[in-house]
Amino acid sequence: MKNINKILAVSSLFFAGLMITSCVQDDDFSTPEITYEEPNVNVNTTIESVKEMYGGFESVKISAGEDSQEELYLEAYVISSDEAGNFYKSIVIQDSPENPTGGLAISTEATDAYLTYDIGRKIYFRVDGLYIGQYAGLPTIGTNEGDEIGRIGVDDFYDRILRSNDKEEIIPTVISISEISEQYLNTLVQFNDVQFEDDLEGESFGTIGSTFSVNRDFENCDGQTATLRTSGFSDFKDMVLPSDNGSLTAVLNIFNTSYQLSLRDENDINFNESRCGEGEGEGEGEGEGEGEGEGEGEGEILTSLSEGFEGQPAGQGEDLTLENWVNVNVNGGERRFEIREFSSNNYAQTSAYNSNENPYNVWLVTPGVDLSAATSATLSFETNDGFNNGEALKTYISTDFTGDPTQATWVELTEVTYSTGNTTGYGTGFTPSGDVDLSSYIGETVYVGFEYSGASDGITTTYQIDNVNIVTE
Repeated sequence: MKNINKILAVSSLFFAGLMITSCVQDDDFSTPEITYEEPNVNVNTTIESVKEMYGGFESVKISAGEDSQEELYLEAYVISSDEAGNFYKSIVIQDSPENPTGGLAISTEATDAYLTYDIGRKIYFRVDGLYIGQYAGLPTIGTNEGDEIGRIGVDDFYDRILRSNDKEEIIPTVISISEISEQYLNTLVQFNDVQFEDDLEGESFGTIGSTFSVNRDFENCDGQTATLRTSGFSDFKDMVLPSDNGSLTAVLNIFNTSYQLSLRDENDINFNESRCGEGEGEGEGEGEGEGEGEGEGEGEILTSLSEGFEGQPAGQGEDLTLENWVNVNVNGGERRFEIREFSSNNYAQTSAYNSNENPYNVWLVTPGVDLSAATSATLSFETNDGFNNGEALKTYISTDFTGDPTQATWVELTEVTYSTGNTTGYGTGFTPSGDVDLSSYIGETVYVGFEYSGASDGITTTYQIDNVNIVTE
Protein backbone atom coordinates (compact mmCIF):
# COMPACT_ATOMS: atom_id res chain seq x y z
CA MET A 1 0.00 0.00 0.00
CA LYS A 2 2.82 2.41 0.82
CA ASN A 3 4.46 1.68 -2.53
CA ILE A 4 1.24 2.63 -4.31
CA ASN A 5 1.02 5.82 -2.28
CA LYS A 6 4.63 6.86 -3.01
CA ILE A 7 4.16 6.81 -6.79
CA LEU A 8 1.04 8.96 -6.79
CA ALA A 9 2.88 12.22 -7.40
CA VAL A 10 4.76 10.71 -10.35
CA SER A 11 1.70 9.02 -11.79
CA SER A 12 -0.26 12.27 -11.59
CA LEU A 13 2.34 13.95 -13.76
CA PHE A 14 2.36 10.97 -16.15
CA PHE A 15 -1.37 11.06 -16.70
CA ALA A 16 -1.28 14.83 -17.07
CA GLY A 17 1.22 14.29 -19.88
CA LEU A 18 -1.05 11.75 -21.54
CA MET A 19 -3.87 14.26 -21.55
CA ILE A 20 -1.68 16.77 -23.38
CA THR A 21 -0.27 14.40 -26.01
CA SER A 22 -3.26 12.13 -26.70
CA CYS A 23 -6.24 12.73 -28.97
CA VAL A 24 -9.53 13.22 -27.14
CA GLN A 25 -12.57 12.74 -29.36
CA ASP A 26 -15.07 14.51 -27.17
CA ASP A 27 -12.82 17.56 -26.64
CA ASP A 28 -13.04 17.05 -22.87
CA PHE A 29 -9.60 17.91 -21.57
CA SER A 30 -10.43 17.74 -17.86
CA THR A 31 -8.11 15.61 -15.74
CA PRO A 32 -9.66 12.17 -15.12
CA GLU A 33 -10.28 11.05 -11.56
CA ILE A 34 -7.92 8.13 -11.06
CA THR A 35 -8.91 5.74 -8.31
CA TYR A 36 -6.66 3.51 -6.25
CA GLU A 37 -7.17 0.91 -3.62
CA GLU A 38 -8.50 2.67 -0.54
CA PRO A 39 -5.90 2.62 2.26
CA ASN A 40 -6.65 0.07 4.95
CA VAL A 41 -5.35 1.65 8.13
CA ASN A 42 -6.43 1.82 11.74
CA VAL A 43 -7.29 5.44 12.50
CA ASN A 44 -6.41 5.61 16.17
CA THR A 45 -5.71 9.26 16.92
CA THR A 46 -7.02 12.72 16.05
CA ILE A 47 -5.63 16.16 15.36
CA GLU A 48 -6.83 17.37 18.75
CA SER A 49 -5.21 14.42 20.55
CA VAL A 50 -1.91 15.13 18.85
CA LYS A 51 -2.10 18.84 19.69
CA GLU A 52 -2.80 18.02 23.33
CA MET A 53 0.55 16.19 23.56
CA TYR A 54 2.33 19.53 23.21
CA GLY A 55 2.78 21.06 26.62
CA GLY A 56 4.51 24.33 25.93
CA PHE A 57 7.96 25.49 24.98
CA GLU A 58 9.77 22.42 23.60
CA SER A 59 8.43 20.20 20.83
CA VAL A 60 7.27 16.74 21.89
CA LYS A 61 7.80 13.39 20.18
CA ILE A 62 4.48 11.80 19.19
CA SER A 63 3.90 8.26 20.42
CA ALA A 64 1.21 6.02 21.87
CA GLY A 65 3.22 5.77 25.08
CA GLU A 66 6.74 5.37 26.38
CA ASP A 67 8.64 2.73 24.34
CA SER A 68 5.48 2.07 22.29
CA GLN A 69 5.99 0.93 18.68
CA GLU A 70 2.32 1.35 17.76
CA GLU A 71 1.66 3.20 14.54
CA LEU A 72 -0.61 6.21 14.99
CA TYR A 73 -2.78 7.37 12.09
CA LEU A 74 -5.09 10.35 11.97
CA GLU A 75 -7.72 11.13 9.36
CA ALA A 76 -7.98 14.63 7.93
CA TYR A 77 -8.80 16.78 4.91
CA VAL A 78 -6.39 18.97 2.96
CA ILE A 79 -7.36 22.66 2.98
CA SER A 80 -4.23 24.32 1.55
CA SER A 81 -2.61 24.23 -1.88
CA ASP A 82 0.90 25.06 -3.05
CA GLU A 83 -0.20 25.35 -6.70
CA ALA A 84 -0.29 29.17 -6.66
CA GLY A 85 2.87 29.49 -4.56
CA ASN A 86 1.32 31.11 -1.49
CA PHE A 87 1.99 27.96 0.55
CA TYR A 88 5.48 26.48 0.43
CA LYS A 89 6.70 23.18 1.86
CA SER A 90 3.66 23.00 4.08
CA ILE A 91 0.30 21.22 3.96
CA VAL A 92 -2.52 22.39 6.20
CA ILE A 93 -5.16 19.87 7.27
CA GLN A 94 -8.33 19.99 9.34
CA ASP A 95 -10.33 17.15 10.88
CA SER A 96 -13.60 17.65 9.00
CA PRO A 97 -14.68 19.18 5.69
CA GLU A 98 -17.20 21.32 7.58
CA ASN A 99 -17.29 22.71 11.13
CA PRO A 100 -13.84 21.34 12.05
CA THR A 101 -12.73 21.08 15.65
CA GLY A 102 -9.04 21.49 14.88
CA GLY A 103 -6.33 21.83 12.28
CA LEU A 104 -2.59 21.30 11.90
CA ALA A 105 0.24 22.41 9.63
CA ILE A 106 2.56 19.68 8.34
CA SER A 107 6.09 20.92 7.64
CA THR A 108 7.66 18.98 4.76
CA GLU A 109 10.38 19.22 2.13
CA ALA A 110 7.87 17.99 -0.48
CA THR A 111 6.78 20.45 -3.16
CA ASP A 112 3.97 20.41 -5.73
CA ALA A 113 1.91 18.44 -3.22
CA TYR A 114 -1.29 19.74 -4.80
CA LEU A 115 -0.81 17.29 -7.69
CA THR A 116 -1.74 14.42 -5.38
CA TYR A 117 -3.12 15.97 -2.22
CA ASP A 118 -5.53 18.52 -3.61
CA ILE A 119 -7.94 20.70 -1.64
CA GLY A 120 -10.69 18.58 -0.09
CA ARG A 121 -8.72 15.35 -0.40
CA LYS A 122 -9.15 13.00 2.51
CA ILE A 123 -5.85 11.66 3.79
CA TYR A 124 -4.52 9.35 6.45
CA PHE A 125 -1.31 10.53 8.08
CA ARG A 126 1.03 8.53 10.28
CA VAL A 127 2.28 10.77 13.08
CA ASP A 128 4.21 8.50 15.48
CA GLY A 129 7.91 9.33 15.56
CA LEU A 130 7.32 12.91 14.43
CA TYR A 131 7.21 15.95 16.70
CA ILE A 132 4.39 18.29 17.62
CA GLY A 133 5.27 21.86 18.50
CA GLN A 134 4.80 25.41 17.36
CA TYR A 135 6.39 27.56 14.70
CA ALA A 136 5.98 31.15 15.88
CA GLY A 137 2.84 30.10 17.72
CA LEU A 138 1.34 27.97 14.94
CA PRO A 139 0.64 24.29 15.83
CA THR A 140 2.90 22.29 13.51
CA ILE A 141 3.99 18.67 12.96
CA GLY A 142 7.50 17.98 11.72
CA THR A 143 10.90 16.66 12.70
CA ASN A 144 13.07 17.63 15.63
CA GLU A 145 15.86 20.04 14.75
CA GLY A 146 17.35 21.08 18.05
CA ASP A 147 14.73 23.31 19.61
CA GLU A 148 12.85 23.87 16.37
CA ILE A 149 10.27 22.02 14.29
CA GLY A 150 11.99 20.90 11.08
CA ARG A 151 10.66 19.73 7.73
CA ILE A 152 9.85 16.07 7.12
CA GLY A 153 12.04 14.60 4.38
CA VAL A 154 10.38 13.87 1.04
CA ASP A 155 10.64 10.06 1.26
CA ASP A 156 9.48 9.95 4.87
CA PHE A 157 6.59 12.28 4.07
CA TYR A 158 5.32 10.11 1.21
CA ASP A 159 5.71 7.01 3.39
CA ARG A 160 3.48 8.59 6.01
CA ILE A 161 0.73 10.24 3.98
CA LEU A 162 -1.90 8.00 2.37
CA ARG A 163 -4.32 9.36 -0.20
CA SER A 164 -7.96 8.41 -0.01
CA ASN A 165 -10.23 8.25 -3.04
CA ASP A 166 -12.67 10.43 -1.11
CA LYS A 167 -12.73 14.12 -1.84
CA GLU A 168 -15.11 16.54 -0.15
CA GLU A 169 -16.00 20.18 -0.64
CA ILE A 170 -14.38 22.18 2.15
CA ILE A 171 -17.00 24.49 3.63
CA PRO A 172 -15.27 27.46 5.28
CA THR A 173 -16.36 28.47 8.75
CA VAL A 174 -17.93 31.93 8.55
CA ILE A 175 -16.61 34.15 11.33
CA SER A 176 -16.30 37.87 11.99
CA ILE A 177 -12.98 39.65 12.41
CA SER A 178 -13.66 40.00 16.14
CA GLU A 179 -14.03 36.21 16.40
CA ILE A 180 -10.52 35.44 15.14
CA SER A 181 -8.96 33.24 17.81
CA GLU A 182 -6.75 30.23 18.49
CA GLN A 183 -9.59 27.76 17.97
CA TYR A 184 -9.66 28.53 14.23
CA LEU A 185 -5.91 28.21 13.60
CA ASN A 186 -5.05 25.97 10.63
CA THR A 187 -8.66 25.89 9.46
CA LEU A 188 -10.45 27.45 6.50
CA VAL A 189 -12.47 30.52 7.48
CA GLN A 190 -14.57 33.06 5.59
CA PHE A 191 -15.27 36.73 6.25
CA ASN A 192 -18.30 38.43 4.70
CA ASP A 193 -18.86 42.13 4.01
CA VAL A 194 -15.19 43.04 4.10
CA GLN A 195 -12.97 45.23 1.93
CA PHE A 196 -9.37 46.35 1.72
CA GLU A 197 -8.56 49.59 3.49
CA ASP A 198 -9.02 52.85 1.60
CA ASP A 199 -5.31 53.67 1.44
CA LEU A 200 -4.62 50.39 -0.39
CA GLU A 201 -6.53 51.41 -3.51
CA GLY A 202 -4.42 50.60 -6.56
CA GLU A 203 -1.95 48.50 -4.57
CA SER A 204 -1.15 44.89 -5.48
CA PHE A 205 -1.25 41.84 -3.21
CA GLY A 206 2.55 41.94 -3.03
CA THR A 207 5.34 44.22 -4.16
CA ILE A 208 5.86 44.06 -7.92
CA GLY A 209 9.35 42.92 -8.80
CA SER A 210 10.10 41.77 -5.24
CA THR A 211 10.07 38.34 -3.61
CA PHE A 212 9.36 39.78 -0.16
CA SER A 213 6.10 38.75 1.49
CA VAL A 214 3.66 41.56 2.16
CA ASN A 215 0.83 42.23 4.60
CA ARG A 216 -2.37 43.96 3.48
CA ASP A 217 -5.08 44.84 5.98
CA PHE A 218 -8.77 44.39 5.23
CA GLU A 219 -11.67 45.70 7.28
CA ASN A 220 -15.34 45.27 7.97
CA CYS A 221 -17.91 48.05 8.10
CA ASP A 222 -17.27 48.56 11.82
CA GLY A 223 -13.63 49.42 11.15
CA GLN A 224 -12.26 46.18 12.60
CA THR A 225 -9.19 44.98 10.67
CA ALA A 226 -7.38 41.73 9.93
CA THR A 227 -4.16 40.99 8.05
CA LEU A 228 -3.82 39.15 4.75
CA ARG A 229 -0.27 37.92 4.12
CA THR A 230 0.88 37.15 0.57
CA SER A 231 4.12 35.41 -0.36
CA GLY A 232 6.43 37.19 -2.78
CA PHE A 233 6.57 33.91 -4.71
CA SER A 234 2.81 33.60 -5.25
CA ASP A 235 1.40 33.65 -8.77
CA PHE A 236 -1.01 36.46 -7.90
CA LYS A 237 1.22 38.81 -5.90
CA ASP A 238 1.39 41.34 -8.78
CA MET A 239 -2.41 41.47 -9.17
CA VAL A 240 -4.16 44.66 -8.04
CA LEU A 241 -6.24 44.34 -4.88
CA PRO A 242 -9.98 44.36 -5.62
CA SER A 243 -11.56 47.65 -4.60
CA ASP A 244 -15.11 46.46 -3.88
CA ASN A 245 -16.63 44.70 -0.88
CA GLY A 246 -17.50 41.03 -0.44
CA SER A 247 -16.27 37.73 0.99
CA LEU A 248 -12.72 36.57 1.69
CA THR A 249 -11.84 32.91 2.33
CA ALA A 250 -8.44 31.97 3.75
CA VAL A 251 -6.47 29.68 6.05
CA LEU A 252 -5.94 31.26 9.47
CA ASN A 253 -2.42 31.19 10.88
CA ILE A 254 -0.42 33.17 13.40
CA PHE A 255 2.98 34.80 13.66
CA ASN A 256 3.93 35.12 17.32
CA THR A 257 0.89 37.03 18.63
CA SER A 258 -0.33 38.39 15.28
CA TYR A 259 -3.07 36.51 13.45
CA GLN A 260 -2.66 36.36 9.67
CA LEU A 261 -4.64 34.91 6.78
CA SER A 262 -3.32 33.15 3.68
CA LEU A 263 -5.22 32.71 0.41
CA ARG A 264 -4.91 29.47 -1.58
CA ASP A 265 -5.18 31.59 -4.74
CA GLU A 266 -6.84 34.81 -5.91
CA ASN A 267 -10.19 33.03 -6.34
CA ASP A 268 -10.56 32.96 -2.55
CA ILE A 269 -11.63 36.60 -2.78
CA ASN A 270 -15.10 37.42 -4.11
CA PHE A 271 -15.57 41.18 -3.94
CA ASN A 272 -18.53 42.23 -6.10
CA GLU A 273 -20.56 44.46 -3.76
CA SER A 274 -20.39 48.19 -3.09
CA ARG A 275 -17.96 49.38 -0.44
CA CYS A 276 -19.41 50.07 2.96
CA GLY A 277 -17.86 53.52 3.19
CA GLU A 278 -14.61 55.16 4.07
CA GLY A 279 -14.01 52.72 6.94
CA GLU A 280 -12.35 53.45 10.24
CA GLY A 281 -9.35 51.15 9.92
CA GLU A 282 -6.42 53.46 9.21
CA GLY A 283 -3.83 51.28 10.95
CA GLU A 284 -0.65 49.97 9.42
CA GLY A 285 -1.12 46.38 10.57
CA GLU A 286 1.32 44.62 12.84
CA GLY A 287 4.37 46.25 11.37
CA GLU A 288 5.60 43.24 9.45
CA GLY A 289 6.48 45.32 6.45
CA GLU A 290 7.65 43.97 3.12
CA GLY A 291 9.48 40.68 2.90
CA GLU A 292 9.91 37.59 4.98
CA GLY A 293 10.56 39.68 8.03
CA GLU A 294 9.38 42.31 10.40
CA GLY A 295 9.36 46.11 10.34
CA GLU A 296 7.85 49.11 8.61
CA GLY A 297 10.81 50.40 6.66
CA GLU A 298 11.57 53.96 7.76
CA GLY A 299 8.85 53.93 10.45
CA GLU A 300 9.10 56.23 13.48
CA ILE A 301 12.30 58.24 13.71
CA LEU A 302 13.96 58.27 17.16
CA THR A 303 16.49 60.64 18.73
CA SER A 304 18.28 57.85 20.63
CA LEU A 305 18.02 54.07 20.93
CA SER A 306 18.17 51.60 23.81
CA GLU A 307 16.98 48.06 23.10
CA GLY A 308 17.50 44.95 25.24
CA PHE A 309 14.74 42.83 23.62
CA GLU A 310 13.09 42.15 26.98
CA GLY A 311 9.56 42.95 25.81
CA GLN A 312 9.46 40.17 23.20
CA PRO A 313 8.16 36.59 23.53
CA ALA A 314 11.15 34.26 23.41
CA GLY A 315 11.60 30.70 22.24
CA GLN A 316 11.35 28.31 19.33
CA GLY A 317 10.39 30.11 16.13
CA GLU A 318 9.75 33.41 17.94
CA ASP A 319 10.95 35.83 15.27
CA LEU A 320 11.91 39.32 16.40
CA THR A 321 8.94 41.60 15.72
CA LEU A 322 9.85 44.91 17.36
CA GLU A 323 8.00 47.94 16.04
CA ASN A 324 10.03 49.98 13.54
CA TRP A 325 12.78 47.34 13.33
CA VAL A 326 13.27 45.40 10.09
CA ASN A 327 14.05 41.68 10.37
CA VAL A 328 14.31 40.16 6.91
CA ASN A 329 15.67 37.15 5.05
CA VAL A 330 16.70 38.81 1.79
CA ASN A 331 16.63 35.50 -0.10
CA GLY A 332 12.96 34.95 0.73
CA GLY A 333 13.57 32.10 3.19
CA GLU A 334 11.62 31.49 6.36
CA ARG A 335 14.30 31.85 9.03
CA ARG A 336 15.34 35.23 10.41
CA PHE A 337 16.57 36.69 13.69
CA GLU A 338 14.69 35.11 16.59
CA ILE A 339 14.24 36.17 20.19
CA ARG A 340 15.86 33.67 22.54
CA GLU A 341 16.23 33.63 26.32
CA PHE A 342 18.84 32.28 28.72
CA SER A 343 19.04 32.95 32.46
CA SER A 344 16.09 35.36 32.22
CA ASN A 345 17.85 37.47 29.57
CA ASN A 346 16.40 38.00 26.09
CA TYR A 347 18.54 38.55 23.00
CA ALA A 348 18.35 38.33 19.19
CA GLN A 349 19.83 35.18 17.64
CA THR A 350 20.32 33.64 14.22
CA SER A 351 22.31 30.87 12.55
CA ALA A 352 22.56 29.22 9.14
CA TYR A 353 22.67 25.78 10.79
CA ASN A 354 20.04 23.45 9.28
CA SER A 355 18.53 26.38 7.37
CA ASN A 356 18.74 24.51 4.04
CA GLU A 357 19.68 27.88 2.51
CA ASN A 358 22.83 28.43 0.48
CA PRO A 359 23.50 31.28 1.00
CA TYR A 360 21.68 32.23 4.18
CA ASN A 361 21.51 36.03 4.39
CA VAL A 362 19.44 37.90 6.99
CA TRP A 363 19.40 41.51 8.15
CA LEU A 364 18.31 43.11 11.41
CA VAL A 365 17.98 46.88 11.02
CA THR A 366 17.31 49.39 13.80
CA PRO A 367 14.76 52.20 13.61
CA GLY A 368 16.10 55.47 12.24
CA VAL A 369 17.86 57.72 14.75
CA ASP A 370 17.85 61.46 14.00
CA LEU A 371 21.22 63.04 14.81
CA SER A 372 20.32 66.52 13.53
CA ALA A 373 20.19 68.02 17.04
CA ALA A 374 23.10 66.02 18.47
CA THR A 375 26.66 67.17 19.03
CA SER A 376 28.00 63.63 19.45
CA ALA A 377 26.71 60.07 19.04
CA THR A 378 28.01 56.59 19.85
CA LEU A 379 26.80 53.09 19.03
CA SER A 380 27.31 50.13 21.35
CA PHE A 381 25.96 46.60 21.60
CA GLU A 382 26.98 43.15 22.81
CA THR A 383 27.48 39.83 21.00
CA ASN A 384 28.01 36.19 21.82
CA ASP A 385 28.98 33.43 19.39
CA GLY A 386 28.42 29.69 19.48
CA PHE A 387 29.75 26.68 17.56
CA ASN A 388 31.90 29.07 15.57
CA ASN A 389 33.16 27.76 12.24
CA GLY A 390 33.71 31.16 10.62
CA GLU A 391 32.83 34.83 10.92
CA ALA A 392 29.34 35.64 9.60
CA LEU A 393 28.25 38.86 11.35
CA LYS A 394 28.98 42.40 10.19
CA THR A 395 27.61 45.79 11.28
CA TYR A 396 26.77 48.60 8.87
CA ILE A 397 25.33 52.11 8.93
CA SER A 398 23.09 53.77 6.32
CA THR A 399 21.50 57.17 5.78
CA ASP A 400 19.20 56.17 2.90
CA PHE A 401 17.55 52.99 4.17
CA THR A 402 13.82 52.82 3.31
CA GLY A 403 12.88 49.25 4.23
CA ASP A 404 14.79 46.98 1.83
CA PRO A 405 18.41 46.31 2.89
CA THR A 406 19.37 45.34 -0.65
CA GLN A 407 18.46 48.82 -1.95
CA ALA A 408 20.27 50.92 0.68
CA THR A 409 23.83 52.26 0.74
CA TRP A 410 25.71 50.67 3.63
CA VAL A 411 29.07 51.53 5.18
CA GLU A 412 30.68 48.83 7.33
CA LEU A 413 31.59 49.81 10.90
CA THR A 414 34.96 48.09 11.06
CA GLU A 415 35.95 49.21 14.57
CA VAL A 416 33.40 46.88 16.20
CA THR A 417 34.61 44.14 18.58
CA TYR A 418 32.72 40.83 18.20
CA SER A 419 32.56 37.70 20.32
CA THR A 420 34.58 34.98 18.58
CA GLY A 421 36.39 31.67 19.01
CA ASN A 422 33.69 29.65 20.79
CA THR A 423 33.89 26.55 18.60
CA THR A 424 32.34 23.89 20.87
CA GLY A 425 29.63 25.88 22.62
CA TYR A 426 28.75 29.44 23.58
CA GLY A 427 30.77 32.10 25.35
CA THR A 428 30.26 32.43 29.08
CA GLY A 429 29.05 35.99 28.59
CA PHE A 430 28.42 38.69 26.02
CA THR A 431 31.29 40.69 24.51
CA PRO A 432 30.93 44.50 24.39
CA SER A 433 31.34 46.01 20.94
CA GLY A 434 33.08 49.06 22.32
CA ASP A 435 31.81 52.59 21.75
CA VAL A 436 31.61 53.21 18.01
CA ASP A 437 31.87 56.92 17.20
CA LEU A 438 29.08 58.14 14.92
CA SER A 439 30.03 61.83 15.05
CA SER A 440 30.67 61.93 11.30
CA TYR A 441 26.92 61.36 10.84
CA ILE A 442 25.79 64.36 12.93
CA GLY A 443 22.97 66.15 11.10
CA GLU A 444 21.64 62.98 9.45
CA THR A 445 19.20 60.17 10.24
CA VAL A 446 21.05 56.87 10.58
CA TYR A 447 20.06 53.20 10.51
CA VAL A 448 22.29 50.45 11.89
CA GLY A 449 22.12 47.09 10.13
CA PHE A 450 23.37 43.75 11.44
CA GLU A 451 24.00 41.39 8.51
CA TYR A 452 24.41 37.64 8.99
CA SER A 453 25.91 36.01 5.90
CA GLY A 454 26.47 32.25 6.01
CA ALA A 455 25.24 29.04 4.42
CA SER A 456 23.72 25.75 5.50
CA ASP A 457 26.63 24.01 3.75
CA GLY A 458 29.22 26.56 4.90
CA ILE A 459 29.56 28.98 7.80
CA THR A 460 26.85 28.20 10.37
CA THR A 461 28.11 30.08 13.45
CA THR A 462 25.35 31.14 15.84
CA TYR A 463 25.36 34.83 16.79
CA GLN A 464 23.49 36.50 19.63
CA ILE A 465 23.01 40.29 19.84
CA ASP A 466 21.89 42.24 22.90
CA ASN A 467 21.70 45.75 24.39
CA VAL A 468 21.81 47.84 21.23
CA ASN A 469 22.29 51.51 22.14
CA ILE A 470 22.76 54.75 20.23
CA VAL A 471 23.55 57.49 22.74
CA THR A 472 23.47 61.15 21.73
CA GLU A 473 24.48 64.36 23.43
